[in-house]
Order: sequence, then C-alpha cells, then structure tokens
Amino acid sequence: MNLAELTENAYDRLGDHMSLDFEGQRFTNTQLMDYSRRLQRGFENLGMQRGSNIVLCLINHPLVFPVFGGIFRTGATAIPVMFLLSAPELRYVFQDSGAEGIITDKMCLGKVREAAAGLDHIKWIMILDGEPDPNTPVREVSLEPLLQEPPQEKWPSIAGNDTAIMMYTSGTTGKPKGVMLTHDNLYAQGQASLDATEFDSWEGPAISMSAMPMAHIFGVGVMIGSYMVPKRIVEEGGYGVQMAWFDTERFMGLIQQHQCTNMAAVPTMLSLILNHPKVDDYDLTSLREVICGASSLPEEVARAFERKCGCRIREIYGLTENAGLGTANRRSKPYKPGSAGLAYCNVELKIFDSTDQSLTSGEKGEIVMRGPSVMKGYYNLPDKTAEAMRSGWLHTGDVGYLDEDGYLFVVDRVKDMIIRGGENIYPAELEDILYRFPGVAEAAVVGTPDPVYGENIVAFVVPGHGASLNEKDIIEFMRTQTSSFKTPGTVYFVDSLPKSPIGKILRRELRQQAADLEK
Repeated sequence: MNLAELTENAYDRLGDHMSLDFEGQRFTNTQLMDYSRRLQRGFENLGMQRGSNIVLCLINHPLVFPVFGGIFRTGATAIPVMFLLSAPELRYVFQDSGAEGIITDKMCLGKVREAAAGLDHIKWIMILDGEPDPNTPVREVSLEPLLQEPPQEKWPSIAGNDTAIMMYTSGTTGKPKGVMLTHDNLYAQGQASLDATEFDSWEGPAISMSAMPMAHIFGVGVMIGSYMVPKRIVEEGGYGVQMAWFDTERFMGLIQQHQCTNMAAVPTMLSLILNHPKVDDYDLTSLREVICGASSLPEEVARAFERKCGCRIREIYGLTENAGLGTANRRSKPYKPGSAGLAYCNVELKIFDSTDQSLTSGEKGEIVMRGPSVMKGYYNLPDKTAEAMRSGWLHTGDVGYLDEDGYLFVVDRVKDMIIRGGENIYPAELEDILYRFPGVAEAAVVGTPDPVYGENIVAFVVPGHGASLNEKDIIEFMRTQTSSFKTPGTVYFVDSLPKSPIGKILRRELRQQAADLEK
C-alpha cells in the first residue's frame, strides 16, 4: 500500500474528527486531508511528479503534514532535512539528491538561498509564511496560494517500492548518505509500531504530545502512526498535540493543559524536564506512557521520570535504515533494566560475529536486522548499500547482545559516533572542517558524557609549526561551517594525538584524556 492510499483510507475509516492541536491552532483530519489534496494539484502544476526529489527544510508547522501528504500523492520523494543545518550542509544535500524543488520557511530561507545558488537542477523554492523575491536566480513561490487550488481527488500510479522519503544520515566517514525508504517500508513501520503500542489494552483517550522534528525518523514515525490508530481511539477523544520545537516549560505546560496521556521523546528532553527549575509548577501526572528513543537512556533518568510522573517509559531502539525500527519494550511484557526490548513483530534480529555468523544469547556482536521495513538502499551508493546489506542482513554497526528471552541490550554505538540531544554527530565530518582552519596540523573530535544532552563535543588540535591558535577563533570558525549543535564546546591544544602502530588515532584514549581534563 502506498502512502497516498494509506492517508485516504485513514480518512474514510476514521471519519471527521479533531486531529491536531498546534500551538493553540486546532485542525480536523478533514481540513488536513483537504490541504493535502489542494497542495498535490499545486505541486503538480509546478512539475512535481513520480520520481521528483523535493527537499523540505522546515520547522514544525501545521502544514508540514499536508506538505508531506501532497508530495506523497504526486509520487515524488520527500527529503526532509533538519532546519538547524548550515548552508554548506544543505548544499551537499541539494547537490547529492539532485533536488528539483525546495520547500522552506522564512526562518530558513536565507541559508536555503545561499545553499541553492548556482545549482541549475533546482527549478523553484517554495516559501511558507514568507515573501518570494522576484529577482532571485531561482524561481520563488509562496505556498499559501496553493491552498486555493481545486482539490485533486486522484493520484498517479505509485508502486510500493517507489521511494517515499529519503533521509540523509552520516556514515562512519562523516559523509551524509541518502537513506531511501519506500512506501512499503513506511507502511511496514506503521504496522509494527501499531502492534507494539498495544492499543487493545489502552483505556480512555490517547492524547499524544510531540515536539519531534519531522526531519527525524522518529517524527516521521509519529506521522505515519497517526494514520493507523484504531477508530476507537479517536472516538474516545484522542488527538495529537505538537510544538514547532522543543521548549521545556512550554512543553510541560501543554502536557498539563491537554492532559496528555503519552508522548514521544529523546533522553535529553526527559533530563531537561527533570532539571527545570519550574518542573514542580506543572502537573505531569496525566502521562501514562513515554516512548523514548534516538539515543541511550540513562537508567537513573528513566526511573526518576517515572517517579515524577507516575508513567511507564517504553524505550525503543532502531535506525533510519530500518525506518526507525529495531526493538521496543511493551506494556504487556516484563521490563528489564537497560534493555531496549524485543524485536518488532515484522523485524528479524540477530547478533553476528565478525564473519557474519550468528551468535547465541549473551554473546556480544554486531546487531543485524532484516524485514519489510529495511531500506531500499543508499541513494547512488551501490557499494555502500552492498556493504550494509551483506549476507542479506542490514548491518547496524552497533554492538549488543540478546538475552535468553530475546531482549536486546545495546552495548556500544556506531564506531566513534557522538549522540548529542538525540542527534547523530560524526567526528570525521567535524575534523574535515577543522583541517580547513589555518594552522591546524592534526585534529580529532570525541564525545564526553553530559547529564542533560547525552554527550558534549570535544576537539583535540595539534597546531602546525609556528602557528598560534586559540579556542575562541576555532569555535567561531566552526559555527560558520556547521550547525550549532555540532560545534565543539571545548578545544584542547596538544603536541600530538595518540595513535596505533598503523597511525590510526586512538579515540578511546582521547575520551579518557578529555575526562581527566574536565575533572
């Protein structure tokens, strides 16, 4: 089933109902479906069609769901990117994807224009809540007039194996790769998530709170899940509450105001709530379940949040290449501290050794998966795809083990990866930028533990002969070249970097060195 069919079927199945509260604006599913149909016609008039690649650089907005819906209905591929990306990072995505069009908003417009400059394959830039400039080299149009187009009731033939969404993620080299997720992949994701949510045992309304960005697979999962909820949930008053971006106090206020029963979160959000000076001013006890993923959740944070709110935290593990799926804890199953739970219903999961042989329970190795949600592949990277999919299994690069009951315990993450606030950051990408700074002879980036954001970013720099470097200048330079959340907070200057006999930088020693320096 393609996603155009999924959304139409959801509309027919659920009937007209209150669907979304966004910053106090309320929308029914009928309104959102109507917007999707009108945007489809407007997109098609611009030339969008099956096979078109369209980048979305948007903060969360009530029209983001219809924008996705309109793109799905044309058969094009939606390529959501984080609004925090810098212009050079956006340009890489624009170039690599060969994007025909960009949909953005007034907050991101300046850097989108900079990133798109001189790229002939970009035919238009569409602006939400902003004014087009008639004098720009790339044609600019407003999104809002498209909502006056006649609604398009039909859509072209769309195969289940057509790419619906392409999400850029970084590999161990630090170069972003386009993960192609098909309509079938995302439908399978929705089925698995619905099964793991166990709505059959849910009593009363389900009012969901989210500030997850729609450029993250977690946010996409929330969107797909909204099309698959049982009719009983909406009949009993269930709906979604969403924010433009996460603001701790505003988030708590909305939970209290709407009496939210469940929420999607990354560990950083829970830490920020627990440590907020006004946390006791808000009643969060309506929460019954928190789905938490994207990075490892410290056990003490999980238990403290459960005590504070009287809820159950349901940790999940997954990755973009498997449409966010992997394992999940369930209400109906025992909780095992430190575990990411059991495999989703349509995910087969094993632990392999270095020769791709299956290991038994308790043995640590690489986590591998297969199933209908596994990606189509990396865009224009057949060798990388073959490497990740060798032996017919998706190799995650993560180390873990399964216990005798099939519960997954994640031991280590993708090699050298830093996870800050739920976002994946790869050192090699930042090191490439550091080497551009005059006077830098060698550089290495590592993560160090942080109680709120998960990890801090620390850079080690070896100055070139005679070079005079200072921390402030390097950090300011990094801020001009990459996103603020990727910029190192600390730079240490050293005479040399620890290396193995073959010249490989020993990041483990650098992490320890950073920990010693921070004491």
